[in-house]
Amino acid sequence: MLSRVLGFVRDIFIARLLGASPLADAFFVALKLPNFFRRMFAEGTLTVALVPILAEERQKSEEDAHAYLNALAGMLLAVLLIVTVLGVLMMPWLLLLFAPGFHDEPERWQQALHLARWMFPYLALISLAAMSWAVLNAYRKFSVAAASPALLNIAMIFAAIVLAPSFHNPAEALAVGVVLGGVLQLAIQFPALKRIGWIPKPTWRPRMPAISKTMLLFGPAVLSIAAVQINILVGTILATLLPSGAVSYLYYADRIVQLPLALFGIAMGTVLLPTLSDHIAQKRLTEARDELRQGLLWLLWLTLPSMVGLLCLAEPIIRTLFEYGKFDAQDAKATSYALQAYAVGLLAFCWARVLSIACYAEQDAKAPMRYAAISVLANIILALLLMKPLGYVGLALATALASFVNVGLLWRRIHRQHGGLFGVECIRGVSHTILGTLLMFLVLYGFGHMWAFPDVGKLTQFVWLSLVIVLAAGTYFVSTWLLGGRKTLKMSRAKK
Repeated sequence: MLSRVLGFVRDIFIARLLGASPLADAFFVALKLPNFFRRMFAEGTLTVALVPILAEERQKSEEDAHAYLNALAGMLLAVLLIVTVLGVLMMPWLLLLFAPGFHDEPERWQQALHLARWMFPYLALISLAAMSWAVLNAYRKFSVAAASPALLNIAMIFAAIVLAPSFHNPAEALAVGVVLGGVLQLAIQFPALKRIGWIPKPTWRPRMPAISKTMLLFGPAVLSIAAVQINILVGTILATLLPSGAVSYLYYADRIVQLPLALFGIAMGTVLLPTLSDHIAQKRLTEARDELRQGLLWLLWLTLPSMVGLLCLAEPIIRTLFEYGKFDAQDAKATSYALQAYAVGLLAFCWARVLSIACYAEQDAKAPMRYAAISVLANIILALLLMKPLGYVGLALATALASFVNVGLLWRRIHRQHGGLFGVECIRGVSHTILGTLLMFLVLYGFGHMWAFPDVGKLTQFVWLSLVIVLAAGTYFVSTWLLGGRKTLKMSRAKK
């Protein structure tokens, strides 16, 4: 929550500095390059490949676990050095792949190329930090890893406030903030790693059996665990072919939908992975299935009202957070349409994350890889079909719909392997969640008719938005509590 709140503050400053201008499009595309590779090869993928193998090595001894981690750190350092150098040298080709629409616009092309080269070393820094996060999570130490992204936001806010006035191009100051944030996120890991007893001493042992098993998981995981990110990237690439502003609208909308995704979906997956891996390593399959069922039900209980809230309050949220400086009311309205389209897939984004985690805890990488490939193909087809009639909104909607394809395939795999996850008590809890969400929607609808969102006054807008969120959330939590939804969620742990 701390990281995401600071992320909103960061985006407010970015919106004030850059708005939804061609320079903003160039900055977001340049930032997308290291972030895409980070999400693909570092945060999610490295975690799901490392944690199950580390759980096995720890069953032998802590010395074996530390030897495995040192060997993995050595390989990661070597690969990152090569990738960083090649990425900077080959940036024009990478940019042509990620933003083909910029090539015919010299100003946006040159700005994006310049900024991307500044920020690409962030990939190496954050990848090393991501390995540390995975190790800490495996040892049930979640706080440092969870709070680390806040340092990136702090560094970018510092750059926007302190450095930007000294730069002719404010986007360059933000690029410096990105790299500074990577340094801070890596530096904070070492004291935490020392507390769990591992001081990184990279070695070169690529033929270690545990390293080979990690690579067997890592390769397919690149596609499967990052399916949502690939789909979002497809939208960004196609958005560069649309009029100026489309990339920025999708970026700001994605930032909003990432809040509930991170707080609920990613957080649940982070906690479940070491838990499921330990259960499976010790052959406690019933306990693993109970944990997975409980996680999915809690995600439904949290994300369904969040989805409805984003659909109803998209424009007030965007206007309250981002309508400053160069980001005007027209930009806010355009961004709210993209947010509504992304919100349709919020539950699927979260469930896909957790269901993929369940497969990786079993060291099954092939099934999620196949399903993710199908999901990406569905996203491309839907994006091309919806892009012409709906523009950038069609791209966001395609990403949301493709995630449901991924969830359906993952669910079928779990059902075939382990039987049904939801029984009568679970269905009852789902019905309570749906009814509570419907009552919440009626409160949102009625409040909006009694007191419309104010057009002026940031303080008034903030008060209005805070009040409606509190009323809606209170209605949902009280109604589901009275209906027995919380009790049903707890009972689902013991009843199939």
